[in-house]
Amino acid sequence: MDWYRIPEISFKDYVDCLRPLYAVLERSHVSKTNPDVYMKLILASYSGMTVDQWDLAERQRLYEKALSMKMGDFHEELMGKFPNYKTLPIGHATGCDVSNVNETTFLEVKNRQNTMNSDSGKQVVRKLSNLVEKGRTAVLVYVNTWTKSLPRFGAPKTIHILNGQQAYEYLSGRKEFYIDLQFTLAQTFLHFKTYAALLETIS
Repeated sequence: MDWYRIPEISFKDYVDCLRPLYAVLERSHVSKTNPDVYMKLILASYSGMTVDQWDLAERQRLYEKALSMKMGDFHEELMGKFPNYKTLPIGHATGCDVSNVNETTFLEVKNRQNTMNSDSGKQVVRKLSNLVEKGRTAVLVYVNTWTKSLPRFGAPKTIHILNGQQAYEYLSGRKEFYIDLQFTLAQTFLHFKTYAALLETIS
């Protein structure tokens, strides 16, 4: 498969990481919510939409929200598939997302740089600072960024703040990984419209 350009990750592990994304794309996992009837009427009227049009737009919004959440999970899972790394279970004592197998390096992974507000950002910094005080390496990752200066929330210099390209270079050892991952994802979803079809490529 000449389109698979991230050899640091086994193809099977890569495919495993994609299962939640396909679940959303194939509509087997849809974010559910109970709409406020009054808010729906207000927003539909204010936007010049019928209630049916608003419902359609709201379903699309929930669909994109669900996909965005699973995209964050994808990066956490993928980063844990590098040799000598693992994705940590929810509720791990450190509260972090990824670590090396020796648990001397810990990563907190955020899909977007605006994921945290001031309070949650400070909580993450305190968590990572505690790890540094115990002699661990702490890394805060913003996979998707659009500014050169990333939010630090008062983090000391002992905490590494990385964007997505830097983080994947840190884990893979090569600068091209970030771009190669984008290419691989694009080719995957171009050629395989269902998870079942993708699974068939695993020999």
